[in-house]
Order: sequence, then C-alpha cells, then structure tokens
Amino acid sequence: MNSVIEFPGKEPPPEGYSKEHVDKLHAKAFRDLEGVVCDLERMGQIAQDLIVQCVAREDGERELELSTFVVMQLAKMLRNFKDQYYSRWHGEMTGAS
Repeated sequence: MNSVIEFPGKEPPPEGYSKEHVDKLHAKAFRDLEGVVCDLERMGQIAQDLIVQCVAREDGERELELSTFVVMQLAKMLRNFKDQYYSRWHGEMTGAS
C-alpha cells in the first residue's frame, strides 16, 4: 500500500521545482565545491610527495610520520567532501564550508 502523508506547512518554494530552478541550484552547488576540490587535490599531492620521499630514504622517519598524518587528513577530507556533495545535491547546504 502506497500513501503519501502531507505535512502542514510543507509547500514548494516560490520558484517551484522547474528544471531551470533545479539547474540553478545544482550549478551553485557545483561552484561552491571548487575550494574543497582544490584542497583535496593539494593534500593528495603532498601525500604523494611525502610517500616518495619516505621510500627513497632510509632515514625518512620524519617524512613517514608526516605522510601518515597527511594520508589520515586526506581520508578525513574525502569523507567530508562526500558528505558535502550529497548534502548539496539534496539542497541541505547553501554555502561553502
């Protein structure tokens, strides 16, 4: 049995749900991700450079420590990126964070 429950006060936005309105929201959300994308790319590059240095040196303990931190940070940033992406996709976030 399928039924839809209408919640009081849940009205569509004044713009409605037109293709143009949805496209505008998606375009803004996409643009808002630019800073996050750049941060992720840079963190990945740092991780790659540090790993290369660790492999190339026998005394690379400090670089290994830093690369471990960077990889952990990168994983955290990627999880946050995914969460932000889906939040924006569903219209739950309006600004960059």
